[in-house]
Amino acid sequence: MSDGDFDDLAANYEQFRTGYSSDLFDSLGELGFRNGMRVLDVACGSGISMDPLVARGMNLVGIDSSTEMLKAAKRRVPAATLAHGRAEALPFENAFFDGAISAQSFHWFDQPAVLREMIRVVRSGGPVAVWWKVLTASDKMRTFRAAACKEVGLPVADKILKGGFRAFYGAPFARRALRVLPHIVRVSVDDWIGYERSRAQARNNYGTRRDAYIDALRRQLLEAAGTSGASIDVRYMQYLYVGYVA
Repeated sequence: MSDGDFDDLAANYEQFRTGYSSDLFDSLGELGFRNGMRVLDVACGSGISMDPLVARGMNLVGIDSSTEMLKAAKRRVPAATLAHGRAEALPFENAFFDGAISAQSFHWFDQPAVLREMIRVVRSGGPVAVWWKVLTASDKMRTFRAAACKEVGLPVADKILKGGFRAFYGAPFARRALRVLPHIVRVSVDDWIGYERSRAQARNNYGTRRDAYIDALRRQLLEAAGTSGASIDVRYMQYLYVGYVA
């Protein structure tokens, strides 16, 4: 993805992205992310992942290629230091950080290149964490999305984690850990539609037909929920990968 590709999504990211469970951040603490550490957030977006780590006493530096995302991150996490740049060429010295994270973004990168950069800028023994959350196989939102795609003649997008995370297991970490954590989010129909408008995958895959897909999805959800303010439980699995720099 090129610089600025997420600028048009930043407002919906800031308002409608729901973040991750407290269990995930507790797990980060168990796996080496401690109070007082200087931590880099690669592709920090609107700052969703930085905020809980700052609350746990860490010093966060966020980097993103989108200037609008960085503005949103500054509003959300004023204590964080922010930088504009590319994940594949981090503008920091070797071993500058105690740890590094990247949330819900690694599918956009040259993954081996970014892992090399994250390892380069983290001190020996420091943790590097990458995570995604994906809808569970049985979550009803998958059915609603598929029905909306069918209604407007669009293919259902491939899963983000299709094929696994091979780059993580190919990277030269001293050791690795994997946690799989469930997460349930309760949202209104309107909030979910705002989230759908923040999805780069939907924008890129559906192009000029994205609005037709979103309208169809909203109709599907309203038929099931009754009103735009009605709550929907959305079930995720969060995949947390942590490697330790040699």
